[in-house]
Amino acid sequence: MDSDVSPDYECPKCGAIYAKVEAFQERQKYKMESFDVYAAFTKLRHWGAICKLNNVNLNSFSTQKELEELSKYLEPEEVVFALASGIMAQTSTSNSFDFGLNTWLAVLTSDRFLFLDAALFTRSIDTQSIRHDKVQAVSASQGWMFGKIMIDLGSRVITIDNCEKETVKVFADLANKWLKALEHKRRSIAYGERRLPKEESAIDKLERLAQLHKNGVLSDAEFKEVKDKLLGSLSSNI
Repeated sequence: MDSDVSPDYECPKCGAIYAKVEAFQERQKYKMESFDVYAAFTKLRHWGAICKLNNVNLNSFSTQKELEELSKYLEPEEVVFALASGIMAQTSTSNSFDFGLNTWLAVLTSDRFLFLDAALFTRSIDTQSIRHDKVQAVSASQGWMFGKIMIDLGSRVITIDNCEKETVKVFADLANKWLKALEHKRRSIAYGERRLPKEESAIDKLERLAQLHKNGVLSDAEFKEVKDKLLGSLSSNI
């Protein structure tokens, strides 16, 4: 059986309980391990500890400025999961004193993919960000000495090249796991909304009562009593 909870499936014996158990198992399956630890290190701005938690070493030689300024560009409660540095092509907002390809700091957070590029001779920093709902998948490729990260947006692919080889797989794996967790959360919310009973209007109730009366389920006296109560409560709310 597929491990995903089917919105239309319900165990005939235990009903919604089965769905709740399955949903819990799915949440555990896709939950980001050590989330609280990542959050604590983010608040402390301990980027080296986050890399150590991921069992990688990030060479900060070419992104020292970006790492020093990273915390200023994070949103409140935003959590950093992974970091990588590599070469990206210039954009329309790239620092004017830089030429050709730039070395960027790529950051996977709980909210987005964040990219920072500090100018070579000034203190200005170019930033780019991509929200998770815009990303279809993240992949990594490891070469002889370096690796690359590809972020698929559907219409285009953003490539961070010449990354440290050991960082790219960790970055991509954590990104895809987090994207899957977010998608599961979205589906769970949608599933819960679908299962919420719709509030029955007064007209719907009257129609249902009339049908029950017509079918002989309610006697004339019972129908009149319930109808009068319903109409009374309706008029009191007007």
